[in-house]
Amino acid sequence: MELIHCHAYFLNKIELNYSMRQHQIIIPIATLFSLLTGQSGPGFEINGTAAYKSGTLLENAVVTLMDTTEKVIARTKTSKKILKRFGGGAFSFKNIPNGTYKVNIKPGEDININHRFIVKDEKVDLGTLYPFKEFPIYQPSHYEMDSPFKMRRVSSTPDPSDSINVKHIIVDLDGNANTVLVDSILVDTVYFTDVNDLTKGSTLLEKIYFIYNDYGIFIHQSRSLKDRMGHLQKRDGYIIFHNGDTLKFDNIFFEPVFRNPEVATFHYSDTTGKAMYHSLFDIYKIRSGPSFIGQSVEKGFWNGLYIIGGLVSLQVISQGSIKPVFQLLPDMSPPITGNFGTAVTIIPLVTLGQIAYDWYEDKRSYYFIPNHEHTPFPNNMFVFDFPEWIWKKSQAIIRPIMNSRPVKWWTQRKLREVQK
Repeated sequence: MELIHCHAYFLNKIELNYSMRQHQIIIPIATLFSLLTGQSGPGFEINGTAAYKSGTLLENAVVTLMDTTEKVIARTKTSKKILKRFGGGAFSFKNIPNGTYKVNIKPGEDININHRFIVKDEKVDLGTLYPFKEFPIYQPSHYEMDSPFKMRRVSSTPDPSDSINVKHIIVDLDGNANTVLVDSILVDTVYFTDVNDLTKGSTLLEKIYFIYNDYGIFIHQSRSLKDRMGHLQKRDGYIIFHNGDTLKFDNIFFEPVFRNPEVATFHYSDTTGKAMYHSLFDIYKIRSGPSFIGQSVEKGFWNGLYIIGGLVSLQVISQGSIKPVFQLLPDMSPPITGNFGTAVTIIPLVTLGQIAYDWYEDKRSYYFIPNHEHTPFPNNMFVFDFPEWIWKKSQAIIRPIMNSRPVKWWTQRKLREVQK
């Protein structure tokens, strides 16, 4: 009984201080309790491995364990390789209580490995950590049923050490992303500054899927992104979210506003007919249902026309006659000899081939926001557009004409009237 009273007295009233040569040693209450009772506090083991992007293990790198306030809890170093070839890169912390922690690994170069994790009543194995920057984290939001169109700031987790506050994310057609500061966007090129080393860079807009900033505002949307949204509009299918959840829908609409855009889904099982609204930033993938065949039929029809038009044009030029055009039509004069026309034969065959190709290549899967910067999409999101292809190929002829003096004189006539 006396020992219990002694423990309570120390726990509630005393912090042991020892001064010697103007130095002070403070023993925390939890440590004092363990010294008096002979019991160690609850703690768990944290294991992990550090490696370069290439997979080479990092040996003898400083590993720092910190709490959320970046207070240093413990330090260690990654293990060395055996015979300079085997193993290495492993680190471990023991007797770590429950809580949220950060791990910072410095391999001695101009790159760091940062990882955030939670210890909760069990041993934690962090696996292999690489010097990858994680994609900006967006918190799922609750949406009002009656007000889908609204501006909402998307919360992110900024890095306090960044010298750039508002960042932009450039996602290319393959799903690779890069965090930058966009300087300017011209007709066919975007210029930016890398947030890591502040180097200048540029890339062609035709390679970019979309660009948005930390606040969820899109500053560039490619034609491929808009076309894919148009293909999915009013179709059935299901959504795969970033948290792994899936949602089947019978109808889908994309919000035309590109400030924190939302996606509306309708469900036949909901007798109220109300839509469910989801942030586009929460969506990783949308896969169209059986109605996707309609899109394949439309593409197959137009591809068949393009093929026929190209072949007939070559025949007309080579023969110097328009007779190949009339050969496209079926022979309806009695008696019918079996000539049903080239168009009647080719277009259905091309359409069936387009359906089989789209199904085999999984063209009904549409990817939107990548999971991480260095995790590309399984498929390229480029959508071929024949008029756009013709427009690009004709620029070598159109631009000199548009920049000619007569055209400029004509386009600037209203400006001259205002100046007078």
